[in-house]
Amino acid sequence: MDSNSSKKNNSEKSPFEILGVSKDAAFEDIQKARDIKVKEAGEDLILKAKIESSFDQLLMDSLKARQSGNVSFAAESASKKEKQINEFTKNKFPLLSKIKNLNNNANKSSQYSLPKITTPSFENLLVKLSVGILFLIFLLISPDSNIRLLLSISTLILTYTQIKSGKRFIGSLGWSVTFLSIGLIFGGLLETNSFIQEISNNSLSIQKVQSIPAMIILWLGVIFL
Repeated sequence: MDSNSSKKNNSEKSPFEILGVSKDAAFEDIQKARDIKVKEAGEDLILKAKIESSFDQLLMDSLKARQSGNVSFAAESASKKEKQINEFTKNKFPLLSKIKNLNNNANKSSQYSLPKITTPSFENLLVKLSVGILFLIFLLISPDSNIRLLLSISTLILTYTQIKSGKRFIGSLGWSVTFLSIGLIFGGLLETNSFIQEISNNSLSIQKVQSIPAMIILWLGVIFL
């Protein structure tokens, strides 16, 4: 009578009760509990079968929960622990919490940071350098009416190379225009130099003298950004 009631009670137990784990237990804890229960069962094949069946059922439930988009036991447990740690840190160590928020804000604003300078491969460097020298030669030999066109094309090439490297269009265009503006400012400063004025009077126009630094800076950006 007692054995029958005991078997009946065991059959009514849930898989969590048979394995001796809580409903929010992680998968690793459930697996460890299964191993312990199997050892404790000894030669009782029926009990071992129930333990294995309970483990399989929890495993299938976990897989179904993941497929349906529900949170797994391990993920839910980790989320609870993370919330507890964050609350404890915020209450006990407010300075650390502020530093963590500053780091998160810095990561979010990384897309607006300065462009990274990279070292291109030799073949890529040779191609870009050759095209840049070609544009500079065109600038020197072309009529002054073509200067704006050459500078505009160089600016677009710099924008394209930045976008190709993973940067956003607005940021890439902004940096390209900035490089162009810096080059034109340098060109304006060169115009006031007496030696440069003497050269321009003999061979180059003032417009070309002003545009040479802008062309050089733009193509340095194409090569290294």
